[in-house]
Amino acid sequence: MAATAETREQARQILALLPPLRHWITARVQLAGADLDLSVRQYAALRGIGEGAASPVELARLWRVTPAVITGIVDRLEKRGLVRRESDPHDRRRQRLALTETGRAASEDVERALANDLATQLGAASPAELDALGQAIALLHRTFAALEARTPGLTVCCTEDDLPVWSEDDGPATGPPLDLDAGTPPAPTIGARA
Repeated sequence: MAATAETREQARQILALLPPLRHWITARVQLAGADLDLSVRQYAALRGIGEGAASPVELARLWRVTPAVITGIVDRLEKRGLVRRESDPHDRRRQRLALTETGRAASEDVERALANDLATQLGAASPAELDALGQAIALLHRTFAALEARTPGLTVCCTEDDLPVWSEDDGPATGPPLDLDAGTPPAPTIGARA
């Protein structure tokens, strides 16, 4: 199905949500993690490690950044006692990342604060609006999964001021048109652990 004026406008509206969402998340993470002075990236690293990313390379792959970007974040988290490096039981030459109890608690506290704020705000919506939101979330999951699958060469590098710079390694992505009805991946559960 080709893009229409309506779908282009809806795409613009979705993209317009990103700046206020990022602003709110940044402020809320800093507020929720104030006693630990957590940044959004540090929270994301805690969450990634808690969900099974066992090395800086795995986190870098997940975020599509260089391992050097991750190393500085992990070093700061380790100095604060939120992350520890431990020997890999399968390869003693390697180290694995693990959350400390304080790191796990901090990650869960921030996630709980974010989820509670959103849930409270969504509590004012009608059942019909919540049903429509659920359908829209499922559509967005399918859309972003299809876009990601079609963009294998896309990488993100970070600049000194911590802003992402997007580049395409292999030129524009090619492939079949997005199939948004190919199935609905399960929506992530807030607070779920792998």
